[in-house]
Amino acid sequence: MRVVDEQPMETLHLYVIPEDELPRKPDYPSIIGAIFALLCILAILGISVFSAVPTAHEVSFTLTIPGFHLAPVSKTLKTTVIATGKGHTQATTATGIITFYNGLPYTQIVPTGTRLTGADGVSIITDADAVIPPVAKTTPPTDGHANVPAHALIAGVQGNISAGDINIACCATSIIAQNPYNFTGGKNARDFTYLTSQDVTQTTATLLPALQTQALSLLSNPRLNPHCSTVTHSEPTAGKETTSALLTIIETCKADSYSEKSLIHTITTYSKQFGKGTLTHAQFFLVSVTEKKGVEISLYVVGQWHPFVMRSFPSTGK
Repeated sequence: MRVVDEQPMETLHLYVIPEDELPRKPDYPSIIGAIFALLCILAILGISVFSAVPTAHEVSFTLTIPGFHLAPVSKTLKTTVIATGKGHTQATTATGIITFYNGLPYTQIVPTGTRLTGADGVSIITDADAVIPPVAKTTPPTDGHANVPAHALIAGVQGNISAGDINIACCATSIIAQNPYNFTGGKNARDFTYLTSQDVTQTTATLLPALQTQALSLLSNPRLNPHCSTVTHSEPTAGKETTSALLTIIETCKADSYSEKSLIHTITTYSKQFGKGTLTHAQFFLVSVTEKKGVEISLYVVGQWHPFVMRSFPSTGK
């Protein structure tokens, strides 16, 4: 008799699923291929678009336009100048005429350097020999006379004696000396102030920059090749004795100009040689201003040239 171990029985469950309902694994090679094809199309489009668009580039050229002279303008300034010149004059000697009278019937001579003193005590010295003719045999007799130059012994205003100050008998028998006119020209030594050329120049130099700016502002824009000239006048003039003077400064400015409309038209016309496009950021620099039959202005122009192009895209046929 067999003894059989009785053990528990295990139950298995089996399910049947149709094949078309089973989940499918992703088809990775097909997806990668599609993405690669899309990227290729985009690359072709980018190359087609951007390769057909040239970049902007700088251009430069020189051109000449007609110009004209602007009317001159002037600005005037008046100011006071303090005189700084220091001068000194030496004393001068008075001069005049001495007349000698001779009452004798023969000629008499009074030598050069004869000293005569007048009523006011001022002495004079004769500067030439006085040859006095004899008395004339008239009724009554007329004394012979001779005039000679003379000068005061001491320099200064005190030598300016009045007419008749000298009326004395002198020198020899029957000779009288007189001064028929005033002695003049005697001046005392003195220090004084006068206007110098430097006074005028230095004052003008300090005021000229502002005056020139004001004058230039009176010229209309645009202005090219401006130039100014200065004229100064003082009253009194340099070298004259004074403590101050009225200084007049006149600044006159001139310049050349041009028509902005004409410039724009010329630049636009010239730029057509670059083809179809747009010129931007144009700047110009003055080269020269010449005058032949008229004013001619040469300019150097630089700018950015942007060509116009037709953009083409690949057709997408279905």
